[in-house]
Amino acid sequence: MLERHDELIHHDILPRLEKVEKAQMDFNTQVESITNQVTEITGQVKEIKSSQTNLELTVMKDGQETRGILNKFVDHYFAADKQRLQTERDVIHVDERITLKKFSTREKIVLGIVGAFAGSGGVLGGIAALMQFMK
Repeated sequence: MLERHDELIHHDILPRLEKVEKAQMDFNTQVESITNQVTEITGQVKEIKSSQTNLELTVMKDGQETRGILNKFVDHYFAADKQRLQTERDVIHVDERITLKKFSTREKIVLGIVGAFAGSGGVLGGIAALMQFMK
């Protein structure tokens, strides 16, 4: 019986035990490999987060610079446009003054002619002439 136990242990139990130990070693190797991969991925995630933060800051700075440049351009454009409008207003104002002066001169001439007719009885004579033509 002792021999049978010995034979059972050597032929049946020990090979099984070796298989279990080998499987446990393989399992431990796989766990270690997975742990290393997780550690590596965690490091990569940290690097990605850091890069994302740096990219966000860069984009924000570029956006601020772009807005600054656009604001300067818009201010310059509106200033140039305002100067052009002011020049146009000045030209229109001068044209209006010249036109008013022309009207003043014309009005003086017309008033002089009308005054001459009215003062010398020319209006009454003109009305009488019209009445003669109508008859």
